[in-house]
Amino acid sequence: MLENVIGKNVDIHESVLLGDDICIGNNVTIYPRVTIGNGTRIFDNAIIGRPPLSTGNTTREVDSSFHPLTIGENCVIGASSVLYTNLKIGRNVLIGDLARIREGCDISDSVVIGGAVLVMYNTKIGTRTRIIDGSIITGNMIIEEDVFIGPGVNTVNDDNVYLARFKIEPLKIRGPIIRRFALIGTGATLSSGIEIGEGAIVAPNAMVTKDVEEWTVVAGIPATKRKDVSYEHKKLILKQIAQALLT
Repeated sequence: MLENVIGKNVDIHESVLLGDDICIGNNVTIYPRVTIGNGTRIFDNAIIGRPPLSTGNTTREVDSSFHPLTIGENCVIGASSVLYTNLKIGRNVLIGDLARIREGCDISDSVVIGGAVLVMYNTKIGTRTRIIDGSIITGNMIIEEDVFIGPGVNTVNDDNVYLARFKIEPLKIRGPIIRRFALIGTGATLSSGIEIGEGAIVAPNAMVTKDVEEWTVVAGIPATKRKDVSYEHKKLILKQIAQALLT
C-alpha cells in the first residue's frame, strides 16, 4: 500500500473516499460524496464535486444537492479544473488544465479531455475518445468510443432558445450524437439533434445542420457531402480496433 501525498491548503470533506497512491496538489477543494481511485493525480487549484447553483434566472432548472462523484484509477485531473457533482469518470482518464465538466456526465475509460474544454450536463463520452483544447461539448450529448474532436469545436443542443428563454415555448434540449470512429475537424460547429455517422469526417470550420452519413466526408457552410472515406482507411481502422479488443 502506497501512501497518499496531499499538498498545502487542501480541503477534503469527511465523506470523501480516497484510494491508495493518490497525489493531490495545493489549494484543492473536494466536496462531499466523492470517491477517488488508486493512483490518481489531482493538480493545484482543482475543485472536485462542486454543486451547480442557479440564481433563479436560468432557462434550465438545476439540482444543487450533492450526488456521488466517482473518479477511477490512474486518472490525471489538471490544474484549476472544475468537476461538478454527480459524475462518473472511468480509469486512465486525462483531464487537462482549466477543463470544466458539468453534472450528470459519464466519461468512460481512457478518455482525453483537453485544456479549457467545457463538457456540459448529462453528456456521455465513450472509451478512448479525445476532445482537444478549447472545445465546447453541449449538454445531453452522446459521443461514442474512439471519436476525435479537434480544437475549438462548438456544439449546440437547443435550436429554439430564441423563444424558450422567454418561456414562450418549452425548452427542447437535444445534443448532437457522434458515432464511433468519427472525426470532427478544428472549429467545426454541430447543430442540435443531428447525428454524425460512424467513421464520418467533418472538415475544419464546417457548419453541420443535418445528419452525416457513416464513412463520408462533409465540409462547408452548411456542410455537404464531398466524398466517401476511402475503403482502405475504413478497413485499417476496423482492423486496428478489432486487434485492440483481442489484446
